Amino acid sequence: MPWNRPVLVVLLASIATLAIGTAPTPLWDEDEARFAAVARAMVETGDWIVPTFNGTLAVDKPVLMHWCMAACMQVFGVNEFAARLPSVIATLLTALALLRAGRRWFDDATGVVAALAYVGCLLVSIEAHAATPDAILTALTAWSTLLAAEALMPARDGRLSRLDASRAFGIGLLLGLAVVCKGPIGFVGPLAVLGPWAWWLAVERRLGTGATGTTTVARIARATLPAIGDVLASIRPLTITAGAVAAAAPWYIAVTLRTDGAWTTGFFFVHNVGRFMAPMEKHGGGAFFHPLAMLVGFYPWSCFLPFAIVVAAWRAWKRTAGDGVAHHALLLLMAWLAVWVGAFSAAATKLPNYVLPAYPAAAFLVAVVGVDAARRAAAGSWPHPRWMATGLAGLAFGGIATAATICVAAQYGLPGAEPAAIVGLVPLVGAVACGLLAVRRPMAALGAFAVTGLVYAALTVGPAQSRLAQANTLPPFVRQLHARGDGVPRLGTYLLASPNVVFYADKQVTQIGNKQVAAVTEFLESDPEAVLLVPEQHFADLESRLPAGYGVVARTTPVFRKQDVLAVGRTPPDAPRTASTMEVTR
Repeated sequence: MPWNRPVLVVLLASIATLAIGTAPTPLWDEDEARFAAVARAMVETGDWIVPTFNGTLAVDKPVLMHWCMAACMQVFGVNEFAARLPSVIATLLTALALLRAGRRWFDDATGVVAALAYVGCLLVSIEAHAATPDAILTALTAWSTLLAAEALMPARDGRLSRLDASRAFGIGLLLGLAVVCKGPIGFVGPLAVLGPWAWWLAVERRLGTGATGTTTVARIARATLPAIGDVLASIRPLTITAGAVAAAAPWYIAVTLRTDGAWTTGFFFVHNVGRFMAPMEKHGGGAFFHPLAMLVGFYPWSCFLPFAIVVAAWRAWKRTAGDGVAHHALLLLMAWLAVWVGAFSAAATKLPNYVLPAYPAAAFLVAVVGVDAARRAAAGSWPHPRWMATGLAGLAFGGIATAATICVAAQYGLPGAEPAAIVGLVPLVGAVACGLLAVRRPMAALGAFAVTGLVYAALTVGPAQSRLAQANTLPPFVRQLHARGDGVPRLGTYLLASPNVVFYADKQVTQIGNKQVAAVTEFLESDPEAVLLVPEQHFADLESRLPAGYGVVARTTPVFRKQDVLAVGRTPPDAPRTASTMEVTR
């Protein structure tokens, strides 16, 4: 990819957006803290094979994400920035993949808009600044899908081009890394997109060269099996698989041997089969969960995504995009969206970030349709003006909804967050600017929309998140407890399973289960500096059994929890021991 204006535009705009969004805030989501704690354990123990969390085997995710975080921690120290940096880099790499494909298959403008649309949407910006595997998985699957499709694009005679052995093996290596990132979906997902897409292109070619005089259905049926042979000859599945095995097998074999199969059994049967068959951790939803979630996660570009899908499907059906690369690319993007969104819609466990690998296709699709619409408008008038007006109205409504959501959240678990609602003005101003520019400068209107998305994403996940993070009191609360006594206190929890406590404790946390009151007493008496964190609603179970001289020494109200978390430890001789009468630190 040469260093020229489109590359510099995407790099500068993306880096600025991602940098503004990289706010120095505590780990927010419990998954973030859990994954970061696993990475920290690798740094501290030197064991980069077996992932452990708080001294126990961590079976929920493979190890690539932890490796990336641990490598950054060795350079920048054990902190939130190091844990989140791999996701930032992965998001930038995905944007560059879209830029490359857009320029090769369409033009510079399409590539730039696709890249900026990806960076400038809400869920991508959130995941780009999260210590989770999703941004890394998306980068690997996007590059492998686009590199393969680029090589498979049909030649002038309509025949599928064939992957050369080196490219096929390289794509396999990327897929293998995706498997080490998040499991089998990293291998199956891209091939589930490429296989049907390439098969249909082969069918189209055979339909175009086959005998006439029979029905379309009969001709498709006659072309099906030969088309499968065409795909297998072109895609080199054995070479791709060999590359994937070369990248993934060494670690999977090593961790299986080191844990006597415990990690492999837990990951594949619990966190793959189990999550697909039944909702886990109350993360369920209906068949339309992911399409509806994308309307929020892909905002502000989701304002035009339904329109882009309809236009792309119509053009693919009517072949108005021609028989060349544009037509084939539209078919690829439609298959890409359908496979990732459809597969996870069929799974029982659902979370919005599960379909993040579909977002590059969505960004590419809105870019193709948006650039084409702007050019048509420059030459005459906007195609489908009602769709454009509806999209801009949706952009403005999203700004109002953003401000309202923050204000409501401030009343139900995020106190003091009201000033962050000002970020809702960005889409409102953007909608007005786009509307004014659309009359005389259509391409400038499209650029203004891209800038609106970038600014909104940066401010929502950056300064606005910093304001919202003030309500995330548990990490600073644990840090505050470190100041008690002469050294880092020994921390324990009673009926409080919070990875945030484990990560910010800087050492292993003793976790005590229900009704194990005797274990509470033993823990507190094991070290004069020992502190036990207890949800307030469970303190009554322990109060009468606490050793003499022990009581509540501090409390905090974690985000979105109605009850405080109490810190129980050694108290001054004249201090009361009850949670209701003691003056505590907030």
